[in-house]
Amino acid sequence: MATRSSGPWCDSCGRSAAAATDVFQEYGLDRQAWADSFVNSLADGVPYAPSLPAKLKGVPPAQRAAVVNALGAAAKAFVGTPEFRARYGKEYEASLPDDLRPPRSAAEIEKSMRAEMQKGLTEMEAAVKDLQGDVRKQAEAALVQVRAELKQQLATVGTAAARQAAEEKARYEEAKSRPPDPGALSADPRVSLRKALKSFLDETSGVDFAAQTKTASRTRRFERADYESKPRSWKMCYRAGREACDAARTFATGWLAELK
Repeated sequence: MATRSSGPWCDSCGRSAAAATDVFQEYGLDRQAWADSFVNSLADGVPYAPSLPAKLKGVPPAQRAAVVNALGAAAKAFVGTPEFRARYGKEYEASLPDDLRPPRSAAEIEKSMRAEMQKGLTEMEAAVKDLQGDVRKQAEAALVQVRAELKQQLATVGTAAARQAAEEKARYEEAKSRPPDPGALSADPRVSLRKALKSFLDETSGVDFAAQTKTASRTRRFERADYESKPRSWKMCYRAGREACDAARTFATGWLAELK
């Protein structure tokens, strides 16, 4: 995931940075929670929204488009940062099946095994120090035996690590030959961005802002049963209102065109 400082990937990022900062400060929106929602939306393929402060919920209709555009500018600036690339990379690695994760070298595995063994011994030694009397003597005798066994294991850890590394490599090579999973998260965040933007535009086409709701069992629901099964993006746009939705769709359309 190469760094991009200009071009379609981060067009106008420099000009929008100040405005993006202002929208968080002006409306009390938690920037970290917003970033979490943005990354999680891409990783899971489901739109998330952070908890919105009352000031942001109360933006008058005439000002909503400006707020949406400011948040859109913040998103475009964010995807051009090392923070975003690092966080997306972690989500991608976590999404991989075990057999598709890059195999470790024998040296890496041996280092991990040795560290785990030493950690167990250190924890046992610390526990023994807290004991008293005959119980401590018995535990110290057992600790001597544990150290002896650990020494034997450490003598063969290199061979065990080499065997495990070979097994991981074989599984990885076999897994790579499988047909790709069309639903898997892409290593390229631009692919996920395009997918998310297109999905948003498809799902928010034709939002019925005149839809009626009712309260049932303290829960607000649409009077039309079929509206209850509408996608999350559709419902989010309904709640945000026509002005915000139209602005979001216009922004998404433009960004999608830039990413092609």
